[in-house]
Amino acid sequence: MENPVFIVIVGSLIVFVAFFIRSLTGFGSALVSIPFLALLFDLKFAVPMEAILEVGLSAMLMSRVYKSIRKKILIPLIIGTVIGSLLGTYILYSFANVFLKITLGVGIILFALNMFMGKTDRVVKPVSSWWGVPAGGVGGILGGLFGTSGPAFVMYLTYKLKTKETFRASLIGLFAVDYSWRIVVYTATGLLTLETVKMALLFTPALILGTILGHKTHFRISPIRFKQTVAAVLLVSGIFLLIP
Repeated sequence: MENPVFIVIVGSLIVFVAFFIRSLTGFGSALVSIPFLALLFDLKFAVPMEAILEVGLSAMLMSRVYKSIRKKILIPLIIGTVIGSLLGTYILYSFANVFLKITLGVGIILFALNMFMGKTDRVVKPVSSWWGVPAGGVGGILGGLFGTSGPAFVMYLTYKLKTKETFRASLIGLFAVDYSWRIVVYTATGLLTLETVKMALLFTPALILGTILGHKTHFRISPIRFKQTVAAVLLVSGIFLLIP
């Protein structure tokens, strides 16, 4: 971080776009922010910082959606998430940053290609609640390691919840628990520091602005065009992470 002003300006732009998308869709902020923040910071710094921002957003939204959260469906997910996040955090703490960036890049590219091909919109019969534990475990590992637990959670809840209201509310509730637990684990392992908190505070205005504008734009953009845009952004970010 040789130029603090440049870091704050570019980082704020990344956070703004990420949480604009989060406000618009209910998920996806980490998928957008982490790949680009990893170009500015070490991944071991960027992931805990993004978790702080997510907890702040969840605190703002929780009171509005609490009644619509399907709590029984979330219990298996939360159990798997708690266990998986411990493993993901251990890997984040133990391995080299270059390896993590390449792995994250490949994962982001694959997810983006799935979005382009429409596979994330596929409708199937509801699955057993038992699958919530492994789904939560996968999400927890990805969250602890990369801060991107969303894909596993979204895919599972898409199969379990039929209405947009309960889907979004349950996802917000799950993220609130997931990121709060992650912050505890990051703090215990020393990954979350005072410097991380200070940087997150600098990005908070961008988070708030992105959230407000995303909400206002929600009813003005075609869902298909928006998904294509998000997929393109993810694809580019994944490619950037593969560059040495």
